[in-house]
Amino acid sequence: MHMTDPHPQALPPQDLIVRRKGEGLRHHILGMTNEYKLRASESGGAMLQFVMIVPPGMGAPMHHHDRDGESFFMLEGEITAHFADGSSAVAGPGDFLWFPPHTAHSFANETKVTARALVVQTPGVEAERFFTELDAAGQQPDFAPERVAPQIGGRHGVNILVPA
Repeated sequence: MHMTDPHPQALPPQDLIVRRKGEGLRHHILGMTNEYKLRASESGGAMLQFVMIVPPGMGAPMHHHDRDGESFFMLEGEITAHFADGSSAVAGPGDFLWFPPHTAHSFANETKVTARALVVQTPGVEAERFFTELDAAGQQPDFAPERVAPQIGGRHGVNILVPA
């Protein structure tokens, strides 16, 4: 499989994967970086795990996943998660957030320090496809995230909730 394949196919689980700090395929998503430790296409479609690096002022818009549950275990810095009901939660080092499928949420680094989180998405197959396609689109000179991200997300069960 080519690393930039926009539709990675699930492979049988491998016996052992060892990835050191700083190793793993990287995607650049809306100003953030995902450093993959285990891709869904490597785990037989069981899960997607990555270290997400969120610079100050960056984050994801309000969205929900059709199939994927998503968890964040904060390694460094803080992110603020916002929910559709208007509530929010700040998570710092050692804190854990869980977003079940269909739970609308956004998140942002509202501090002046880069945040790092271990993100796990289960099963993560469509999330991997979404990130792969969005990373490729983001490399185009005419990339307009507010237009392109919802289109790509719609193909992969990542529903970006555009304000009315």
